[in-house]
Amino acid sequence: MIVEPYILFTRISITKNDNGQIFTEPLWAKDLRLHLNYIENFGICCPVEHDENTAELEDISDLDIKWIFGLKRDYGLKSIIKNIFPNFFTVKKAAKKASIVHSDGAGWAFPLSFYLLALKPFMPFHWVIVIESSFWMLGKRERKTPRKLIEHHVHKFLLTRCLKIADSRVFTQTFYRNYFLKGEQQRTLINPATWVDEVNVADPKTVELRYQNRHEKPVRILFPSRLIRDKGVLILLAAIKKLKGTDIKIDITIMGLGPLKEKCQRFTNRDHGGINVIYQEPVDYGQDFFETVAEYDWVLIPTLKQEQPRIIFDAFSQGVPVIGSDTSGIRDITNVDNAFTFEMGNAASLAAVISHVARHSDLALKMGLAGLEYATGKTHLQMHLDREAFLKEGMKTC
Repeated sequence: MIVEPYILFTRISITKNDNGQIFTEPLWAKDLRLHLNYIENFGICCPVEHDENTAELEDISDLDIKWIFGLKRDYGLKSIIKNIFPNFFTVKKAAKKASIVHSDGAGWAFPLSFYLLALKPFMPFHWVIVIESSFWMLGKRERKTPRKLIEHHVHKFLLTRCLKIADSRVFTQTFYRNYFLKGEQQRTLINPATWVDEVNVADPKTVELRYQNRHEKPVRILFPSRLIRDKGVLILLAAIKKLKGTDIKIDITIMGLGPLKEKCQRFTNRDHGGINVIYQEPVDYGQDFFETVAEYDWVLIPTLKQEQPRIIFDAFSQGVPVIGSDTSGIRDITNVDNAFTFEMGNAASLAAVISHVARHSDLALKMGLAGLEYATGKTHLQMHLDREAFLKEGMKTC
C-alpha cells in the first residue's frame, strides 16, 4: 500500500446531497475504487456540487476518501475569471495536505496541473501526472482558428513544463511521451487505458460459434461514439455516400448521442443502396454494452484526434476487430493482425476499407481472435496494478 497522503486533482465532479452522501459518474466511481486498493490515505480535489438529483450517479459514500477539497465548477468565461483565485487557493490547501499529488492534462477550462505548476517550486510534494487525452490538440485537418491555435500552443507549452518537473509521468501512448518529452524515458510509464474487467472477456470458442451463426449474412459494423465532429461522424457519412452504387451489402449501426444525432438519424432514412444504415440509442457501459459489441463483425473508430479510444480494448475483449483512423493512439495498440487502418479524415480511404471487409467476410473471425489474444490480461485492474508498481518504484527514488 502507498501510505503517504495522496491527493487526486481532477475536474470530474462529485455531487453531494442534503444527507451528506456523495455521488459521481459510475465509471469514475469504478476507477476510484481501484485507486483505493493500493492507496491508504486518499483524498480528492475536484468540483463539488449540491444536488438531490442523483439518479444516474453512483453512491461512493462507502469509499474511504479521507479528504475532499471542493472546487467551484467552471461553466463559461465569466465563471472562469470569477473562480480562478478561489480554486487556486483550494488547490494550494489540498497540495499542502499531500505528500503525493496526482493530476492530468485535461479538464475544462484548463487542467488543474497548471495550478500545481505554479506551486511546485514552493512545495515538496511528489508529482504524478497522467496524460491520457488531448482534446485541445489541433487535428490534422482541423481549421486553425485563432482560439484553437492559442488553446493548442498554451496547453503544449505549459503541459511540457509540468511534465519536465513531474516526478512520475504516465502516458497512455508513446505518442504523448514523444510529443512532450521527445522520447525521454526516465520516470515514465506507457500504460494504455482499458476499462475491461476479466469477467467481460469472451471465450474464443464462443467467438467462433458466434461467427458461424452469422455465416453468409451481411457484414455488420458498429460505430459507437459521441456524435461530434471530432469522432469522425461526417467522415463516416461521406464514406457511405461513396459506397452507394457499388455491389457490396453491409450493415452499419451508428450508436450514440451528441449534436450530430439528428443528422445521423436523417441520414439513416435515406436510400444508400446495399448499405443498410441504422441508428441506435446507446446502452450503458457494462454487460449490456459488451453484449451489443459482440453482435457485430467490426467496430469502427474514425476519430480525428490523437486520443487512444478505450473502445479498442472493449472490441478486442469480445473478439471483434477494429477499423480505425491511422492515428498514433490507435496504431499504438493495434496491428495488422487485428485491425485495418485508413488515412485519418479521408472518406475515400475509409470507404475502401469498408468495401474490403464487406467482400472478405472471413477476415472478421481471424482478426477478431487475434484481437482477443492481444487483449488477454489487459484489464482495468491490471492497468492499475501496473501504475501501482510504477508509483512505488518512483517513490523509492525521491
